[in-house]
Amino acid sequence: MRKWALAIYVACVPILTALSPVSVAAPNVAVTAESPVYQLRVYGLVDKSKPAFHARFRDHALRIMKRHGFDIVAIWETRDASGPAFVYLLKWADEATMKKSWEAFLADAEWIKIKADTPASDRPIMREVEQDRTLRIMDYSPTRP
Repeated sequence: MRKWALAIYVACVPILTALSPVSVAAPNVAVTAESPVYQLRVYGLVDKSKPAFHARFRDHALRIMKRHGFDIVAIWETRDASGPAFVYLLKWADEATMKKSWEAFLADAEWIKIKADTPASDRPIMREVEQDRTLRIMDYSPTRP
């Protein structure tokens, strides 16, 4: 595991704890298919285009994602030997909602145009999607939805 991944995991615990109080009344309740899921996404960035990436995400992607039902819990930037990375945590009602919302976002005409209009001088705007993890809370987790 990369050092930054462990650091992000450690950073997520207090956020998730704040969002979901610990349940001591029913510690053995199984997590159902209806339980919320979280999604951790990590994008490799390019140093020279970081400002353009952040501007595009902040000024456009967030707004369009919200329109398609995205619940962004937190956003970070980190760095390791391979360079900078952009990390964010999403909360979804369930996996079906997550899939439907991503399909709608990626097909959104405004988003497609914004990506196409990214100036050549800002390309590449990112390296790759380094991680896309769906996280399901365990029934013994101290943090529960």
